[in-house]
Amino acid sequence: MSRIILGTGRYAEKPFYMDKFYVNLYSVEELCYLIVDKAELLDQDVMLPELVKWLDEQCGLNQLAHTLYTLLNQKASAAAFAGTILEYVNLYPEDVIARTGEIIRSNEGLNPCERKKAKADYLLQNRKYHAAIEQYHILLAQIPETDRLLRAKILHNIGSAYAGMFMFRQASDFFLQSHETDQNKESLLSYLAALRMSCQDKDYIAFISEHPEYHDASLKVERQIEQASGQFEGTDENRMLFTLQVFKEEGNSNLGSTVHYYNEIEKLTADLKEQYRDYVS
Repeated sequence: MSRIILGTGRYAEKPFYMDKFYVNLYSVEELCYLIVDKAELLDQDVMLPELVKWLDEQCGLNQLAHTLYTLLNQKASAAAFAGTILEYVNLYPEDVIARTGEIIRSNEGLNPCERKKAKADYLLQNRKYHAAIEQYHILLAQIPETDRLLRAKILHNIGSAYAGMFMFRQASDFFLQSHETDQNKESLLSYLAALRMSCQDKDYIAFISEHPEYHDASLKVERQIEQASGQFEGTDENRMLFTLQVFKEEGNSNLGSTVHYYNEIEKLTADLKEQYRDYVS
């Protein structure tokens, strides 16, 4: 049996435009979804008198609006403001509301640069790689050269974003910059892994031979690659590729199987291309 969700208040005739997220809201339930889904990006900017007025006049939530106005006058935290809305509407279970509050509170303790990084990190975690890279570069221009630790983290994350788009050569450049900034071992391993993925085997081996200081780290990278290969063997993608290979081999004596093989390969690559377009959008 499907769960019936009862609405709170009424559907707004005029939407509230949340310019921080470029979205129109038509109900308090949509606002709750936004708070939970975008918790990593929320701060004092969510505490808008205009939003409270909209909840009062457009959604008919006079009692909730009165409570929120009180929080605004008391200069309460963003976590308290968001939590009050979530608890009033009761759309999510208590553990989700509590976790959302923790996320918002953790962001409130950050300085401006750390808060901007958290927003860029959120884009990276959600595979919005192109947008994340843009935000990281803007942040790099604002951070002093003396803040080596934060700069190294940002450079590493730019490398991760490029790696997520399979642009391993660019990724290796930023991983190396990160390692050179604070000598982070994780960035060194990521640098060698990205280099490994972007080079021919003989070129990579020659590079390691010319840099004996990377020898031990390169062995760790090889073990990680072997482990990843073993994990891939059990995935649906690998099973699909194996099945398609069988079709191809049978196609030597059966034209229909060969046609099916190429049709399925085309579908598989189309799906991967669509995922890639989502990542860079």
